[in-house]
Amino acid sequence: TLGAVANQNTELLFDGPGLRSFSFTFKFSPRGKKEAIVVKKIIRTLKQGMSPKKANNFLFIKSPHTFFLSYHHGTEIHPFLNKFKECALTALSVNYTPDGNYATYYDGSMISYQVTMSFQELEPVFDSDYGNGYNNIGF
Repeated sequence: TLGAVANQNTELLFDGPGLRSFSFTFKFSPRGKKEAIVVKKIIRTLKQGMSPKKANNFLFIKSPHTFFLSYHHGTEIHPFLNKFKECALTALSVNYTPDGNYATYYDGSMISYQVTMSFQELEPVFDSDYGNGYNNIGF
């Protein structure tokens, strides 16, 4: 009677909310013993933080730590880069020879490390997460 039919393709446009994934690669090149110790602690903290936890009696396994990521401009959240929700570190790899050859300092620390991390948000981004106003670029 109206000369129109229902649009059945709207189901193709939205299949449900999805969880976003992000990958980051950092190259660490410590210039001395103090910096090498800091790099070792960073890598160790990330590896341990992404590992599941044992309950006291090992009857249950607890979730790994989660991470809050953000870009900063000075001391403030960067208004022109994307924001993140709480994330899990889902993958971490360390290349101990990113320059193509094995080389260490006198104490055995590597002269360079390349760390690649993959994070996944724990909840989808919703329209209401953006809030009112345009003071940042959003998610």
